[in-house]
Amino acid sequence: MSASKIRLPGLSRSDALELGEFVDREAIVFRNDPVPEGSFGDLGMVTVELVASAIALKGMVSYLVYRHRGKSFEQVVEIEHPDGRVERRTVKWRDTSSEPIDSALAKELGSATGIPWNKMVGDEN
Repeated sequence: MSASKIRLPGLSRSDALELGEFVDREAIVFRNDPVPEGSFGDLGMVTVELVASAIALKGMVSYLVYRHRGKSFEQVVEIEHPDGRVERRTVKWRDTSSEPIDSALAKELGSATGIPWNKMVGDEN
């Protein structure tokens, strides 16, 4: 059975390239987002897709921590399961949370993909 894929839709090209600093660029696929009907030209948005693995998701968690720098945020992620089902989730973190940002994100991504969250933050407990 093949692995799930994780997608981050609606990133700017520079944000997508920055993600490549945290996740092996060989494992990333960049897809141009379609231009909404009634709009003109390329809006420059891309969807980044990668195979869900503990290493890739650890990089994604690091990227999101870096990108939002400890401020509250919401990020839409899409999970394409091996059976073809696509699940769209909004990963959230609030700066008022008592839980560390990396653990909170890892738990949300882990519950969506079935990958143990502690493998994404390096905590083996």
